[in-house]
Amino acid sequence: MIPSEAIYAVYRQRLESIATANGYSSDAGAELYEGWLAHALVMDQQQAFPFIALQPGDDRRASKSSGGRLVREVSHQIIVAEKAEAGVALKLQRHLHDLINALADRNNTEQLDGHALDSEVGDAEYNIPEEGYPVAWVALTVTARYQMTLEPKT
Repeated sequence: MIPSEAIYAVYRQRLESIATANGYSSDAGAELYEGWLAHALVMDQQQAFPFIALQPGDDRRASKSSGGRLVREVSHQIIVAEKAEAGVALKLQRHLHDLINALADRNNTEQLDGHALDSEVGDAEYNIPEEGYPVAWVALTVTARYQMTLEPKT
């Protein structure tokens, strides 16, 4: 498994753990989608809420290469979507709290189960619509730096 794939797998596993049985405020992890397909689901009023969408972001060089090793930084955007109804702001705050608890490494020692050099849970952005739009969401960006070892050409 390549490093960025392993990091993605850790994020996915942690998001899937978001369940009331695990001490979280909702079972949002039971409905996990990949990519921007989730935005289409937001428009579908038959969709089960809440749900989580995990969207891969940029994968960029973090520093110059040295001795066949590259340091790269990969980002992902995660949203939790919720019905836009009375009390949605409080629900979104709870979802954000759950996301941070699920995704942040404890004591900065786990480093995404050893797959990253470091990781960061970034800023959150809320989208609570005007009346008439059926869905609200909170978006959170996570980043991880990892090392890629260049394999010799054969």
